[in-house]
Amino acid sequence: MDTRIIKKLYVEEDWSLRRISSKFNTNHHKIKRILESMNIAIEKKPRQSMSDLHKKNISMACKGRKSWSKGKKMSKESLYKNMASHLRFNVDANWLSKFDDVEKLKFLNKCITDRAGRFAVDDDWYRRYIPKFYYDLQFNNIYKKWLGSNDKYLRLTIDHIVPKSKGGNNNIDNLQFLSWFENRAKNDMSQNEWDILKNRIGDYFV
Repeated sequence: MDTRIIKKLYVEEDWSLRRISSKFNTNHHKIKRILESMNIAIEKKPRQSMSDLHKKNISMACKGRKSWSKGKKMSKESLYKNMASHLRFNVDANWLSKFDDVEKLKFLNKCITDRAGRFAVDDDWYRRYIPKFYYDLQFNNIYKKWLGSNDKYLRLTIDHIVPKSKGGNNNIDNLQFLSWFENRAKNDMSQNEWDILKNRIGDYFV
């Protein structure tokens, strides 16, 4: 895809993301990422309202028609394609398909949503994050316990081994997964401080 043409269509000719994605046979999420990589602000363009005739035609076409997807499950290939199109990282469905457990992959993605810039990370970081924790023993031990119990206190959360408040960062080596309960208890302690406290945890219970 020629990024110069994409920029021209969006900025100068006021094309929508969906219209550009249709031209390049891709999805609008990818077009959005390309534009953002060029520091182009994405504006929410107002949708054109449908005419009464168009609404009537849609109603007539759908009348009595059963949903083609009712009772059907999306293929695994489609699940990976859908996931790739919605990620903010430039990875394709083939790369994602190396990880067979789609639900675990979805969970790992949910854990790094970039709310308030908490995980403002790049594509290379993401390509290390997924395989690191997909196969991580600690992550998988807690993940299996949580799935088996559906206990909200066992739900996995990302912990910064060296807390950000003490100079820690989002480097992969500074991250681990803990249960929600342990992460709340660890709070802003370093891992060493937390290990010491855990060894005498009985002192803190009646």
